Amino acid sequence: MSDSKGKKEITRERFAGFLEWLSPDSNTAGEEYERLRFRLCTFFAQRQCGFPDELADETINRVILKSSAETIENKVAYFYGVAKNVYRESLRKERTHLDIDEIDIAAKTPEEPSFSRECLDKCLEQLSPETRSLLLDYFSEAKLAKIELHRRLSESLDMTQTALRMRIMRSKQKLKICVQECMG
Repeated sequence: MSDSKGKKEITRERFAGFLEWLSPDSNTAGEEYERLRFRLCTFFAQRQCGFPDELADETINRVILKSSAETIENKVAYFYGVAKNVYRESLRKERTHLDIDEIDIAAKTPEEPSFSRECLDKCLEQLSPETRSLLLDYFSEAKLAKIELHRRLSESLDMTQTALRMRIMRSKQKLKICVQECMG
């Protein structure tokens, strides 16, 4: 399948094939996937990338698209090779995103954030104590400490890191809708 730009997309079948490529045993494949994703997040975090999770996912997506088409001897080395390319691309994108307009905007102190902070606090209070605590904990660390925190949270909740990310994403979406409604 292709989108309008000619890029291939990740389908369930491709992802299942990728897991099979990692290991014929589904449990081992899932563990290997989590291990690889953690290593890639660490790789990007050590390079002080702004969004290591997103860059790790981009790397995995690229490998998924290539894994069925090529014979790859050393999977870990291949992942790191792709990760290096993704890292270089992210550096180029960061350079192109810096312009004078953004600097001016960053220097201004808008009035609205204090109101949105009030809305955020109000909406956080509407969440269950468990969800509120999980959200605040999840975003309390940065860089390598964040990765370790997410691992500990997923273990304490007895869920995979992917399931934890999905739970956080759903909670953030509810919070976002509440804040938008509050702000009118």
